[in-house]
Amino acid sequence: MLMENLETDIVVIGGGPGGYTAALYAAAKGKTVVLVEKDSRLGGVCLNRGCIPSKALLHAAGTIDAAGEAEKFGIGFSGFSVDLSVLQDWKSGILEKLAQGISNLTARRGVKVVRAEASFENATAIRAGGRRISFKNAIIATGSLPAIPQPFKIGNPRVMTSTEALDLRDIPGKLLVIGGGYIGMELGAVYASLGSEVTVVEALEGLLNGADQDLVRYVDESARKRFKNVYLASRVLNLAEEGGLIKAAIETGGKVFEEKFDRVLVSVGRVSSTQGLNLESAGIKVDEKGFIVTDDSKQTASPSVYAVGDVTGGVMLAHKASREARIAVDAILGESVPVKTPVIPAVVFTDPEVAWCGLTETEARIRNVHVQVVRFPWSASGRAAAVGRTEGVTKLIIDPATEKIIGAGICGKGAGELISAAVMAVELGMTAGELGDMVYPHPTLSETLTECAEMFYGRAIHAFSRKRV
Repeated sequence: MLMENLETDIVVIGGGPGGYTAALYAAAKGKTVVLVEKDSRLGGVCLNRGCIPSKALLHAAGTIDAAGEAEKFGIGFSGFSVDLSVLQDWKSGILEKLAQGISNLTARRGVKVVRAEASFENATAIRAGGRRISFKNAIIATGSLPAIPQPFKIGNPRVMTSTEALDLRDIPGKLLVIGGGYIGMELGAVYASLGSEVTVVEALEGLLNGADQDLVRYVDESARKRFKNVYLASRVLNLAEEGGLIKAAIETGGKVFEEKFDRVLVSVGRVSSTQGLNLESAGIKVDEKGFIVTDDSKQTASPSVYAVGDVTGGVMLAHKASREARIAVDAILGESVPVKTPVIPAVVFTDPEVAWCGLTETEARIRNVHVQVVRFPWSASGRAAAVGRTEGVTKLIIDPATEKIIGAGICGKGAGELISAAVMAVELGMTAGELGDMVYPHPTLSETLTECAEMFYGRAIHAFSRKRV
């Protein structure tokens, strides 16, 4: 059946955090908007196959962990049971409710949603589900896909990406996680809490590449307690099916050994999701890794087309995509765009959590930037002691010449929530003195930020530091 052709001010391709933010924001600014999404549910990878389902499962797994830790408080439980069908239904209910909320908002804002795959016809039109959609501007927000290196493509469903791992079809007795990044560590923790024997193999010398290793050491310590094995500077050479299991050849310490696993999770990165978009027809350029090239306003090589989020590479975070979506819409409308890059925080929801923003200590060292690093140990926090979670630290990266806070990192329970206060401090150019003068409630973990700032001057109350000279 021939479907109606459409004309719109802006067409947005992709209904994830970058896409639906762009669509809703542009509509709120008075533009006509068509949102094209090939999945049956809006929300993209983040809501349906990433951020939200993984955090739901981490919460469920954390309940199991908390029950086990309660013994040191004198509270005991006689084991636990897991009904995977109920757990899946609970998770699916969360996703459906959130996705429906986005759909309702698009309807109320007057955004027309087209459920189809999109393909560029030229720089001013796309084809989608039998329609030709003409536009003044387009925003590509199609996200990314899990990367699977060729040696791991053996055509066996026991070899999973994050997408399959989040489905929780069973609890494998032995799980191999290839890659010690945030996806591998988060999902590895979920399965370990549910009862799997987890082995992690990471090619680099440390877990969570890109994060401050001064913070990651707490995660490393925790992982070695809850996982059977953590192999660093190691590689999985290949996978093969044998006897209904997956046999992995693992190289570590200059030696190679083989071990069988019930399932394998491949979490070695993500690739740009641009298949079928026919980018060349619109004059859109990609880099050597297949990510769309954009300028600071998120404009591509084609003046009428913009791109945001994972599809452009760099740090792949939902909130970064959302921010870029607003920048792209403002640029299309001729409004001013930020001269400087906004402070984008990162959070890894391991246990303990790791969060950071601004300049890290490692980056300062690489760039040869003179900084002063101050740390407040959570062992000195009354709140951390009261909840039995003293493993952690709050640290600030300070420019000693101006006393401004230019970076922050937190490792500990709830670090992902705490980092927002540090983002404000870095974004607003606050000095350590200004942060230290803030009155935060006691006893809370948020106090570690003000105490850390005071350590710069040697006047923190609950931890000793030498006076700055």
